[in-house]
Amino acid sequence: MQVGAAAAIVRAMKPILLLACVAFVSSAAHAQPLDSCVPASEGTAFTVSAPGATEPVSGVVLGRGERAVVFSNTAYNAPCDWLPVARELAAAGHQVALWSYRHGDLQGQLADLNAVVAHVRAAGARRVALVGGSRGGCLSMIAASEAGPPAIAGVAILSCAAVFNRRDPTATAPWAAKLRVPVLHVTGENDTTPPLAEAKAEFALFPAADKRLVVVPATAAHGDQLLAVPAAAAIARPALLEFLARVLP
Repeated sequence: MQVGAAAAIVRAMKPILLLACVAFVSSAAHAQPLDSCVPASEGTAFTVSAPGATEPVSGVVLGRGERAVVFSNTAYNAPCDWLPVARELAAAGHQVALWSYRHGDLQGQLADLNAVVAHVRAAGARRVALVGGSRGGCLSMIAASEAGPPAIAGVAILSCAAVFNRRDPTATAPWAAKLRVPVLHVTGENDTTPPLAEAKAEFALFPAADKRLVVVPATAAHGDQLLAVPAAAAIARPALLEFLARVLP
């Protein structure tokens, strides 16, 4: 192919590439609407505001009871991805909160998560566990580290270590070194964000007496996809459900 023809193809592709980039950024920045997957008859919608926040956080609670699980999303901000396991937990007598990030920075999301936890407590929860995928896993770990036991009964981290996320490389080690609540850390053997070595290094920092690292072999499944991809879910999902049953008796 001549150089001139190749350049013409590149110029023609620019608008398509730009649209693809915009679509990717949009999917990470904007929340998936929960009413697209949770009918009003199944869940109770809520809005809460963190102290000093200019925008409220929206979410939905499935089930009711004194045992609560709060799920935090990956960068794609798709709470519906948690729905299969959320439904199973709600059917087993748990109060389960799914929610959407209001913005992308660590402190803002941490304040929002704490507001959601306060909401489930106000709705009757006496024991609360946190579960998160990718950045939501690190966010849950940080919240659990700051609150400590008995405020948080346990935390499950799916695919996050070393930094809050790759766009906000805030080191998580200071919080990891103070984490004393029971912790389940699940990661894919072939994941690259984080690589297995980073996951193992962060796990070693946890001072919690009750901690378990589950490495799902031969998979790069990441975050909530560890519970969705069949081969990975066969290992990760039972590990998560067993952990939650133990810390939320």
